[in-house]
Amino acid sequence: MRRKIFPMLALCLSAFVFSTTAAAQQKFNVSVTAAQEVPVSPSNGTGSCVVTLNLAETQFTVSGSYSGVTSNVVAGHIHDAGPVGVNGPARFNFNLTGGTSGTIGPLTFAVTPAQVADLRAGRWYVNIHTVNFTGGEIRGQVKPSTSVFDYDGDGRTDIKVFRPSVSTMFVRNSLNNAVAGYQIGGTSTLSSASDDYDGDGRGDFLTFVAEGTTRVWIIGQSATNTLRIVRWGSTAATDQVLPADYDGDGKTDIAVYRRTEGIWYIIRSSDGQTRAEVFGLGPNDFGMVGDFDKDGKADLTAIRGSTNGIIWYTRRSSDNTVQAVIWGGTFAPDVAGDFIFPSSQVDVDGDGRQDHVIQRDPNTGTTGNPVTYFIRRSSDGQMFVLQWGFDTDVRLFGDYDGDGKTDFVARRNEGGLLIWYIYQSSNGQLRAVPFGATGDAFAGETEDDTAVPMF
Repeated sequence: MRRKIFPMLALCLSAFVFSTTAAAQQKFNVSVTAAQEVPVSPSNGTGSCVVTLNLAETQFTVSGSYSGVTSNVVAGHIHDAGPVGVNGPARFNFNLTGGTSGTIGPLTFAVTPAQVADLRAGRWYVNIHTVNFTGGEIRGQVKPSTSVFDYDGDGRTDIKVFRPSVSTMFVRNSLNNAVAGYQIGGTSTLSSASDDYDGDGRGDFLTFVAEGTTRVWIIGQSATNTLRIVRWGSTAATDQVLPADYDGDGKTDIAVYRRTEGIWYIIRSSDGQTRAEVFGLGPNDFGMVGDFDKDGKADLTAIRGSTNGIIWYTRRSSDNTVQAVIWGGTFAPDVAGDFIFPSSQVDVDGDGRQDHVIQRDPNTGTTGNPVTYFIRRSSDGQMFVLQWGFDTDVRLFGDYDGDGKTDFVARRNEGGLLIWYIYQSSNGQLRAVPFGATGDAFAGETEDDTAVPMF
C-alpha cells in the first residue's frame, strides 16, 4: 500500500476551533436489564437512565427510572472500570432505597478527566441492588446516545441482516449471541449514525415503504414494542435519508437532505416540531451526518467535490459557524476512487467527535481490489490509515467491541454465506463472524449508506 498519496493531512479553510457554547452537552443512554448483570439474574426488572456530561467535562447529571425488580431496592450506583461482563467498583452513589419501582435523580456528580476517559471507553455501568440480589439485580452499560445497532443495550454494535422476502430483521445480540427475528414490515432499510428513536438505550428497527413518491418510515420502538409510522421525504434519488440527533435530546430525529434544494428537513424528537434549513449548494453536494464539535448535536454538513479536493462544509451547532476542511481527492498520483459514507458516524479516537473519513479504491475500473480508509482524527488532526477489505465487500461501521471507538467491517458473501470481517479497535485484531443467508441484505445495501463516489 502506498502511504505517500497523502503528503498533507488536511487544509482547513476556516480555523478548526473546538470552543463551544456553555449550553453544549453530550448524552449517554442506559438500558438497564437483568441480562447484563454479572452473573445474570433471573429477574424481569428493567430500567433506563440518561447521563448528561457538561461541556467542560467536569460534571454529569443522571436521571432515570426502574421497575419490576423482585424485592425492595437497597442501593443504586454508577460503577466504573467495568466493561461488558466485568464487575467494577461503585463510584457514584445514588443513595437509593425503596420498593420494586422508582426513579433516579436527577443527581449531579463531579468527574475527573480520567473518569471521563473511562466513560468514553464504555467502562461505566448503572447497577440497581435489591434485598434478593445485594450484588446487583439489573445493570446497564453507559453508552453514547449515537450508538448504532445496539439492540440489547450493552454498548456494542449487534450484527444484523434484513431479509426482504419476509420483511424481517434478524439480529445476533452481542450480549449472549442469541439470534432473534423481528418482523415490522417494509421493503428496504438503511444504516444510520444512530437509531434510538425513543431514547431507552436500545436501537430501534427502521424500514421503509413508498406511497407514490412519499417515503414512509416504519420504526419499531423498543421502549413500548409498538410501531411508529411517519411520512417524511420523497423517494426521489435526491432525498438523502439522514436520521441523527440534531436537537441533542439523546433521541434520533427523522431527517432528510433534499439535494436539489440544498435543504434539510428534520422532525425534532424533543418537541415534534419541524425544522427546514438551507445548507448546501444544490445537487452536487451530499449531506453528511456527525457531531463534529462534540456538543451532543449532529451538525449540518455538505460535502462537495472540487478541483481542490473533497471539501467538508460543516455548520457547527454549538456556535453556528461554518468550518471547511479538505479531506480526500487531492493527493497525487491517485485521486480516483475516493468515496464517502453519508449516513455513518466514525470516531476512531473515541473523543466524541465525528472524524473525517474517505475510502479509496485504487482502481475503480476493476473489482476485487483492496480498499484503504484515510481518517482525519478529530482529537489531534493526525491521520489514521487502515487497509481493510475489498471493493466488492459491504463496508460497515460500528462499535463491535464496546471500547467507544469505531470498528471497520468488510462484510463478504462467500458462497452464499455472509461473513463479517471486523477490525477490532480494542486490540487491532481480526474477528470473523458468519451470519445470515443467501438473499439477506445488511442495512445500507438498499438505501443511503452505500458509498458515494466523489472522485
